[in-house]
Formats: sequence, structure tokens, C-alpha cells
Amino acid sequence: MDVTVEKKLQDLWKLQQIDNKLDTLRAVLGELPMEVSDLEDDIAGLETRVAHIQQEISLYNAEISSKKNAIKDFQRAIEKYDDQLNNIKNSREYEAIDKEKEIAGLEILSAEKKIRDFSKQIEGKQEVLDLTQASLDRRKADLEFKQAELSEIEKENEEEITKLKKERETALKRVDERLSRAYHRIRENMKNSVAVAPIVRGSCGGCFSKIPPQRHSDIRAHIKITDCEHCGRILVDQTISGISAFDEIKEDKPTRRKMRLTTAK
Repeated sequence: MDVTVEKKLQDLWKLQQIDNKLDTLRAVLGELPMEVSDLEDDIAGLETRVAHIQQEISLYNAEISSKKNAIKDFQRAIEKYDDQLNNIKNSREYEAIDKEKEIAGLEILSAEKKIRDFSKQIEGKQEVLDLTQASLDRRKADLEFKQAELSEIEKENEEEITKLKKERETALKRVDERLSRAYHRIRENMKNSVAVAPIVRGSCGGCFSKIPPQRHSDIRAHIKITDCEHCGRILVDQTISGISAFDEIKEDKPTRRKMRLTTAK
């Protein structure tokens, strides 16, 4: 039994509508995993930065501790020099010990300056660490929320996707094998994966190019499968698509969680 052109177009349009729904669901599902992955990358980077800053602060604290110990050593040396100076019997020994005492005093001043410098460095690093840690905490909270949202959406849409896949299998069996190959080839070449486009206000609903009157008449007559001269999509008229010739296709801006697949190229 020969299948009419009209029936072939109806089957193609049905398949396209099912694929549109699947594409929309996959787009919604596909956005969240990327967001989760991006957040995981951000968190890894921030954790590395936090660890690096903490390591720097630890090194500065170690330097401060070392300088404080050095100060104690020099202070003990000065006390020893003072005792020696009290028992000196000649000027040469006095000058030598006094010089060592002076050097020890200068070393203490230098160590104290280093401690102040290190303390300032720690103060600056601590401010950066606090900001980085706050950013890390926010990212972790966002990740926890996104992961929960992703799990919920996957669970909510699992049944719908399974149902649509079954409907697609049934619809695909009704489509002529040659048309099926053409349909899938066109879908692969279109940015929005739309292979069958409705005629809207005398124009292709895919690329919005004007359709010549004679070509439009042939499409309405269902004489043969006709494609758009500009984008190559298979065209269907109002009786197939159910879209009024006076209706307009509204191009909604995609939202973060809800994306509507339009027939725009």
C-alpha cells in the first residue's frame, strides 16, 4: 500500500515534535552537569590557593619563631659580655668584647625589624586567606545546591525521557527509510537540530526566508516532499503543523533552567 505524501509529512512532523521535546529535556539536563563541573573546578582551584596561602603564613610564622629564638640567644650573649666586661683587665679585651656586644645588639634590632615585616606579611596574607576561604565556602554551598538540583531534575525527567524514547521508536518506524536518513542528516547539520520546519506567515519557520508563492502552493498541495531553498529543511504547511499562517514564532530567550527549542536556525 502506497503512503501518501501528506502521511509521510505527518509522520516526519510527529517525529520532529518528539525530538524537540527530547532535545529540550537534554538541554536542561546538559546545563546542570556543566555547572556542577565548573563549580568543582573552581573549588579545586580555591582549595589549592587556600593551601598555598596557609603554607606561606606557616613559613612566616616559622621565620618569626626563628628570629625570636635568635633574639634570646643574642640577649644571653649580651649578658655574658656584660659579665666579661666587669672582669676585663686591659683596654684591648674591653674593646673586643664591647664590639661583640654592639654587634649582638644590632642583630637584635635587625631580628625585631624582620619580625615586624613578617607580621605585616602575615596580616596581608590572612586578609587574602579570609576572602578566599569565604569564596570557597560560597562555592561549596553552590555546589551542594546544584548537585541536589541535578539529582532532582534527573529523577523528575527520567520517566518522561523514557516515555519519549519509546514514542520516538514507534514514530521512527512509520517514517520511510529514505526520508529517515534525510531527516537525520538535516538534523545533524542544523544548530537547533530542527529538520522539519513549519511555514509561518509565508516563510520558512527554520531560517525565516520567504517562500515563493508557487513553491508555497506545491507544499500545500502535498504533491511532493519539499525543502527550503535556503536552509534545506523539510517544509510542512498548516494542515500538517497546525500552526496558523498568521501566527508568529516567538523566540523566547533561553533561561537557566528552562530552554525552549525554537525553529530558528
